[in-house]
Amino acid sequence: MKAYKGRLMVLKGRVMSVLVPLLFVATLAFADTGGGTSTGGMSPLTMIFLGLLAAIILLQLVPAMVLFGSLIVAMFKRSAKKAEATSGEEA
Repeated sequence: MKAYKGRLMVLKGRVMSVLVPLLFVATLAFADTGGGTSTGGMSPLTMIFLGLLAAIILLQLVPAMVLFGSLIVAMFKRSAKKAEATSGEEA
């Protein structure tokens, strides 16, 4: 019984090692054909996806710029305070 299960597992492994790449290639082939028509361009769904991706990136740039601006302002405030402190000590 153990020998049978061992052979069955080997057979399953061989079938899966052939079947998975075959399904992957078939999926790529169906995705490439575009439903039987070759348009040569991008589909509307691709354009919508790229547009949403661009919108996400742009929306994340807004808080990044605010954070960067506040960092720059804080740096100049510190240097101004240090300059005032050193000039006050010298006088």
